Amino acid sequence: MHAGHAQYLAEARALCDRLLVAVNSDESIQRYKSPLRPVNPWAERAFVVASLESCDRVTVLDEDRPLSLIERWQPDLYLKGGDYAASSLRSSSAVEVYGGKTVVIPPQFATSTTAMFERIQALAVHAIPQQAATETIGLVLIDRDGTLVRDACFDPLQVELLPGVIEALRMLQDAGFRLCMVTNQQGIGLGYFGYREFIDGNRKLLRMLGEAGIAFTRIYFCPHSMGDHCECRKPLPGMILRAMKDQNVTPDRCFVIGDSVQDMEAATAAGCLGFQVGPSLEIVEAARRIVEHR
Repeated sequence: MHAGHAQYLAEARALCDRLLVAVNSDESIQRYKSPLRPVNPWAERAFVVASLESCDRVTVLDEDRPLSLIERWQPDLYLKGGDYAASSLRSSSAVEVYGGKTVVIPPQFATSTTAMFERIQALAVHAIPQQAATETIGLVLIDRDGTLVRDACFDPLQVELLPGVIEALRMLQDAGFRLCMVTNQQGIGLGYFGYREFIDGNRKLLRMLGEAGIAFTRIYFCPHSMGDHCECRKPLPGMILRAMKDQNVTPDRCFVIGDSVQDMEAATAAGCLGFQVGPSLEIVEAARRIVEHR
């Protein structure tokens, strides 16, 4: 929600006796914008809109366009915000059929949701440097489930760091290594949980690590199931290769820590040295070997 939305809704309300606002469902936004959107779920977005004085009622729009709602309600005015002509709206003809009118309300603020996202991303890039920051000497890519946290952490409330994780990551970071996460998340592709649950779980994980002074540069994840035949799912090296390219690190300065054979196969395929943690190798010892290897 930004100033342009508030301005548009206020002007829309001034044109009518009652203003009914259709807020896109999460599914419709994922279809026509991005599977990572919306930032906030429908119930929260609808609550914010409904709290505005200009809005009398709020409903959900499950489809990509409001044609079915317009034909069912037949409102006197079909109001739309933007800088285009009313005749260019695909639903305008349906409004004209029953004698309604389409009105486009021009924006008064040079802002947009996309611009807000870009600013947030820019702010995240310009984070305050840590004190006594050490020079980056390499990259360590770390698996999530079974390595950093206990397996099957679909519920953010259940995210739990494994023993030794804080000590190991602090050792690597203090030695000058950049930390990134590489994780298979086929539960997204299979429908066991969504992007929101995955990201919310990572928010809690990053918060716990941040409290210990540990920062991850990037999270690389594969949302595909085994049947999708993608190039990013470990044991294929897609995520590792992408991380090395993004972070400008050569394979000889990149290390992988994971708890599975697939993690090690992906590391080998990318030309990196891998350390499989488990009963025979604790994550703290893996971190120590990486530091000594430099």
